[in-house]
Amino acid sequence: MKKVLIVFLSVLSVGTFAQTPTGKIALKKGQHFVIESSADGNVTQEMMGQSMEMKIGSVSKISAEVKDTKDNNYTITQTITAIKSSFSGMGQEKTFDSEKKEDMAGDAGAVYKDKINMPKDFDITNEGKTLAAKDTTKHDSADSNPMAAIMEMMGGGQDNVTSLLFLVIPKGKKAGDSWQDSTKSEGLKMVRTYKLNSIANKVADVTVNSVMDVNKTMQIQGMDMNAVMTSKIASAVMVDIISNVQKENKSTMDLTGTIDVMGQSVPLTAKATSTSLVKEL
Repeated sequence: MKKVLIVFLSVLSVGTFAQTPTGKIALKKGQHFVIESSADGNVTQEMMGQSMEMKIGSVSKISAEVKDTKDNNYTITQTITAIKSSFSGMGQEKTFDSEKKEDMAGDAGAVYKDKINMPKDFDITNEGKTLAAKDTTKHDSADSNPMAAIMEMMGGGQDNVTSLLFLVIPKGKKAGDSWQDSTKSEGLKMVRTYKLNSIANKVADVTVNSVMDVNKTMQIQGMDMNAVMTSKIASAVMVDIISNVQKENKSTMDLTGTIDVMGQSVPLTAKATSTSLVKEL
């Protein structure tokens, strides 16, 4: 009876330990993930006393491969393999599909050709901090559809796979605990508040509430456009607590701001929903 009790306590101890976040990313060289993301949004802008509504949608597929592991750092190769987008508004209907030759031969294809199937390496620490991005792609927003650039700014222009692939839960956090972090880059400030809701079967349920401030100038069709925006983003995330890889991320966003272009200040609001799924091949 005593031996049975000892074995039971040992199993319980191992199970409890396995359910405790380590605070570190755990990957192996050669691991390969696919991130499938989709987003839909409505943008309303006020111009010359009139309200105009636009609908925007996008679907993307990103390959992420662990190229190397060294000194607690990882080199991850990101490749955008497919993009689909749709736009409706201002009397226009536009769609784009990177898998269609005729679309890649058009105006939008000229922008996306330097992004589709162009590998880009990221070096990150096992705590999820980006060390370097070896980026050879162009970031030209001179798309024939200016709303594509607005969508880029709504997302902060973030195409870094690390933000889509990882959510590192600090070591020792338990259900009910909260923590916060922040990031800054050119024209962007993001503050995130996390709450660990539960852990079951080595998967953590995490809520993330983010506030993103954007003050950024981009060039569209030869014109400078400056956007000042604030977004509130609520995300429900499922995270593997052993690897700290996100399995699923469902988000909603509410945005308010203005765009200054050609001497005019255009107020706008936007609402969007997005989903990202990560699958290991």
